[in-house]
Amino acid sequence: MQALIAEQDGCVIGIAHFLFHRSTTRLTDVCYLQDLFTAEKVRGRGVGRQLIYAVYEAARAAGSSRVYWQTKVTNAPGRALYDKVAEHEGFIVYTHEL
Repeated sequence: MQALIAEQDGCVIGIAHFLFHRSTTRLTDVCYLQDLFTAEKVRGRGVGRQLIYAVYEAARAAGSSRVYWQTKVTNAPGRALYDKVAEHEGFIVYTHEL
């Protein structure tokens, strides 16, 4: 697990957690962006976009061939950003807690 932090005036205003793993459909590792968070006071100001781009750079530097993440269908503000920086491929995620 790796983390990136966005700071402003000595305060944390955003975080991104990501990890690399093998894939059955690719020859190189892929990168999963597990968490992306920005403080409410800075939302809409490009912090989330900068964190996503920083994850892209970290993945590229690690030789990863893809970055992906999940979000809730109800996350309209997040999806507005995600639609600008990535492609939604139509997958639906199912889970079963044990």
